[in-house]
Amino acid sequence: MSSFQGQMAEYPTISIDRFDRENLKARAYFLSHCHKDHMKGLRAPSLKRRLECSLKVFLYCSPVTKELLLTSPKYRFWENRIITIEIETPTQISLVDEASGEKEEVVVTLLPAGHCPGSVMFLFQGSNGTVLYTGDFRLAKGEASRMELLHSGGRVKDIQSVYLDTTFCDPRFYQIPSREQCLRGILELVRSWVTRSPHHVVWLNCKAAYGYEYLFTNLSEELGVQVHVDKLDMFKNMPDILHHLTTDRNTQIHACRHPKAEECFQWNKLPCGITSQNKTALHTISIKPSTMWFGERTRKTNVIVRTGESSYRACFSFHSSFSEIKDFLSYICPVNVYPNVIPVGLTVDKVMDVLKPLCRSPQSVEPKYKPLGKLKRARTIHLDSVDTMIRTPRPRKMKGCGQWSLKMLLQNLEIQEEKHENRGWKMAGQVKGSCGLLEGQSSLPTFKLATSLASNSSFWPPWHLHSHAHTQIFTFKKKTKTLL
Repeated sequence: MSSFQGQMAEYPTISIDRFDRENLKARAYFLSHCHKDHMKGLRAPSLKRRLECSLKVFLYCSPVTKELLLTSPKYRFWENRIITIEIETPTQISLVDEASGEKEEVVVTLLPAGHCPGSVMFLFQGSNGTVLYTGDFRLAKGEASRMELLHSGGRVKDIQSVYLDTTFCDPRFYQIPSREQCLRGILELVRSWVTRSPHHVVWLNCKAAYGYEYLFTNLSEELGVQVHVDKLDMFKNMPDILHHLTTDRNTQIHACRHPKAEECFQWNKLPCGITSQNKTALHTISIKPSTMWFGERTRKTNVIVRTGESSYRACFSFHSSFSEIKDFLSYICPVNVYPNVIPVGLTVDKVMDVLKPLCRSPQSVEPKYKPLGKLKRARTIHLDSVDTMIRTPRPRKMKGCGQWSLKMLLQNLEIQEEKHENRGWKMAGQVKGSCGLLEGQSSLPTFKLATSLASNSSFWPPWHLHSHAHTQIFTFKKKTKTLL
């Protein structure tokens, strides 16, 4: 449950995932995803009045979040005040004080958060430094290194502050199985049950109205069975999801919901009310995806645990584990970090004791060089540019050479060759090799990343990743879109 109050110290005129109290004075609003604990005050009368009195206040979010938000009539008044920003597209926006006319420019970039469809992290860049707000996120270890727009010139960007999802910043949740591991466990159980007969059904006891689409779509695709849900309207413009869901109760996998769903199940009744098909009683099991329950176990358990005669718990997390949080933060290495969630049983001080050692000191001029995942930087230079100083990504003096120019180095080698005619070129080859000189290659450092995002377990399916459903080559070119 998010405890973030909506404002960042660096950019206090922006409000994120909170729309009440002091946030009513914001010049711009941002919504990371459509879960209720991130939408406080979003449909309050006080905010409606604010919009009626202002012509320059807008809500910024991803296209998928806009689709989900506007499926509810309660939020339709936002329709003409929402500006969508595409994932991984740096966009300049103006923060205008309508009373004084004062204007502040910031560039915001949306990065995939891997929490649920449409969920994003916000990267802000402006006069007060670079700041990252993660919202709720689930990123596997090493995944930050593959995010091109977290980097600049081959280095991690100099990020001043990170406002971090710390839901599972607790050693009890040190390691949480990946989504793929959890999916395999659930799939195996569901398959073993529904293949017994057409009257064997499974109820997925999901606590939220949306967020489990990764599970639904994969089960449907593997088993050829659509998943029954209460409503389809929120997915009407998302065919990749819609194809796997149905409102027809005569299916073997259900994810329907009811306020008294647990009581219904005790009487062998699904939340949608069905108890039989063709006058034949149904045989039903329930599977409850959760993470907190597994963290409270004193012993290591399997991904699937039987908790009753016909009920099961399945480990399934939307949030990064303790080890994933530490990996992410140590890679970003900001000056400041602020927890957005205080785990149950912990205090702010205890959480900060874990996070603060992973930050760098304010005295650091720039963040430590970090390679982009598996990228390798070519240490090359044209041999015909004899006046060029030898430079590599990490400048270091060659033993005995100091800061020699290439011309001076080759002249020295010629002298050595005259003295040691039989082995002079061998020596030259050794020195050239130690300097990383490859004849005929470019003197400019190059970066390329070939990766298949679709196969990455913690990234979301194509509706979240847009065009990233196949192997791509990324080059470091930035485009900036300006919103007037």
